[in-house]
This record gives sequence, structure tokens and C-alpha cells, in this order.
Amino acid sequence: MMEQVLKDRNQTTRPTETQVLLNILGDKTKLSLAAELASEMWNAKLKAEYIASTRFSKHIDCAKESRIPWMVLVGEKELEKAIVKIKNLETTVEEEVPRSTFVDELRRWLSL
Repeated sequence: MMEQVLKDRNQTTRPTETQVLLNILGDKTKLSLAAELASEMWNAKLKAEYIASTRFSKHIDCAKESRIPWMVLVGEKELEKAIVKIKNLETTVEEEVPRSTFVDELRRWLSL
């Protein structure tokens, strides 16, 4: 019913409430890192999820399909520099932030 009301107003609902998709680039041996980062976001009341796939395209496809607006990217370079990349998937703006403050940055960008 709500979908019909929104459709009548030319608005759409998102398929998910997820705000952030976590993407650990590289091999699946970094699942513990994914769990750690996801836990930090969940503890901050962010709606985040992680997909266990090494293919970046799968993460992008999932985010677009579900209309998830933000992505956190962590690869080898980011691990070495102790940073994460935060990307707004609607504007494609991407910023590197310290790993230690990424949750605060996400909350600021999400206006929480």
C-alpha cells in the first residue's frame, strides 16, 4: 500500500534500509577485518552490511540494485596506510579517511 502511495507521488522506496556497504578488496582471508569494521558501524547504529565476494563488480551491482548510498572500501593500499575510502555512490565522490575515525566521518556525512 505504501509503495502505491509513493508511486502515485512519483517517489520510490529503497529495497533495503542499508546505508553503507562494506567492501574488502582482495582475498577472503580478510573476513575478520570485515567483521571488525562492520561491528564498529553497527555499534554506532549505522545500517551496514558486507558481502563475501572478492569481485568489486559484485559489490557495486549489489549497492546499485539495493540503492545503498555509501560504500566503505578497504584494499591492500588502504591497509598499509591505515585508511579507508568512503564513497558516495550517488555523487561518486570518494574520500580517504583515517581508519580510526571512519565511523565518525560516516555519521557526519549521513547527518547522524
